[in-house]
Amino acid sequence: MKTISIPGSLAFLSALGLAAGILSVSACHGDPGQDAPAKKAAAAPARQVIACYFHRTVRCPTCRTISAYAEESLQTGFKKEMKDSRVLWKMIDFQDAKNQKVVEAYKIQGPTLVLMDVRNGKVTDWKPVPKVWTLVPDKEAFVKYVQKEVRTLMEKK
Repeated sequence: MKTISIPGSLAFLSALGLAAGILSVSACHGDPGQDAPAKKAAAAPARQVIACYFHRTVRCPTCRTISAYAEESLQTGFKKEMKDSRVLWKMIDFQDAKNQKVVEAYKIQGPTLVLMDVRNGKVTDWKPVPKVWTLVPDKEAFVKYVQKEVRTLMEKK
């Protein structure tokens, strides 16, 4: 799998609502500024993988299935890692103007699942996970694929 490197900063992540100290594991939607101040002060793990599904404002049944399967893949394969914030799930409406910077940064043109490698608050690598579209009819293969991609990123040195 080809991984594309981009520089990232905690400020950039914070502006996008993706900084680990701001994003709660259970918050999949909404304004990250709505989190309690205590959560903002929480120390983020030095290494994280963020699975981010970029979706349209109006979502078709296939898009809803992809997001549900992707979230389930993380919850079933990385329960402990999600609990301690080493793996995070986020959904972003790529058509919402407030998300324009992140949409441009990740070159989003349509619904896309993106995995981000975050080290010490910086996105060091990211990659789209395109096979989710072809695997929708086979939930088991879909889940295995997403879990394998996340695991591969987590094991990367």
